[in-house]
Amino acid sequence: MHVSCLGFPEALLRHLMLKDKSAVILDMEAGIEHLGRGTTRGMDLMIIVVEPGARSLETAERIKKLSSEIGIKHLAAVINKGGSGKVNDKLEEMGIQVLGEIPFDTMLMQADLEKRAPIDVGGEAVDAIVKIKEKLMEVVEKIEIEDEDSKSKK
Repeated sequence: MHVSCLGFPEALLRHLMLKDKSAVILDMEAGIEHLGRGTTRGMDLMIIVVEPGARSLETAERIKKLSSEIGIKHLAAVINKGGSGKVNDKLEEMGIQVLGEIPFDTMLMQADLEKRAPIDVGGEAVDAIVKIKEKLMEVVEKIEIEDEDSKSKK
């Protein structure tokens, strides 16, 4: 009999992440607590959302350290409310690839007020998110190639 200490959401995530060729995108709570619970163990890529500020950068640095300890090999970041190249530079110094920056955009608030999807309203933020998605797809493709190469060498 196997007894799991994981709650239902964690057990479901483990099951989903163990399947080959599956893509699971999780919006985890802010901070580092989920790294200690092992919820994120087995992920191929973790994307950190970073705000332009010292505390957010410090959290990103802690996430990098903890994620490497549980075997997450690939980290990337998205800068929210971007517009400061300094945050981008700091993340790159930490060895965290930046997928892009989402600028502060009042069109997002307008979409929310109108109860419309942001993609239907458009704006600078939506344009930036589309570019981030394209870069993310490139990163995922590189990870898949790396995984296939390492499997064929075994």
